[in-house]
Amino acid sequence: VLVYDGDCGFCRRCADWVAARGEVPMAPSAELDLARLGLTPAEVAAAVWWVAEGERRSGHRAVARLLRELGGGWGFVGRAIGVPPLVWLGGPVYRWVAGNRSRFG
Repeated sequence: VLVYDGDCGFCRRCADWVAARGEVPMAPSAELDLARLGLTPAEVAAAVWWVAEGERRSGHRAVARLLRELGGGWGFVGRAIGVPPLVWLGGPVYRWVAGNRSRFG
C-alpha cells in the first residue's frame, strides 16, 4: 500500500493522478493503523511510503515502486529511477518537492 499525507493537497492530487492510471493500493495515513504497518506519524509526515509484505520504501524509492506497480511506460520510469545516476538524483529531488509541496498544493 502507498501511504501518503491526506492533509496535503499536492499529495491528494498525486494520488488522484495514480488512481486515474491504474489500480494501486493507496490510502491517506490518517485512515491507516500506522503501528500495524510499522510506521510512525513523523515518518509519514516526512515522506510517502510503500509498505508491502517484507518491503518498506520511502520517498523517491516509494514513488519508483509505485510507478513499477502501474506498469507499462510508468513501470519503465519506475525501474529507471532505481538505477544510477537517477537513483542518486531521486533523493534530493524528492526532498525538494516534499519540502515545497505547499507551493504545489
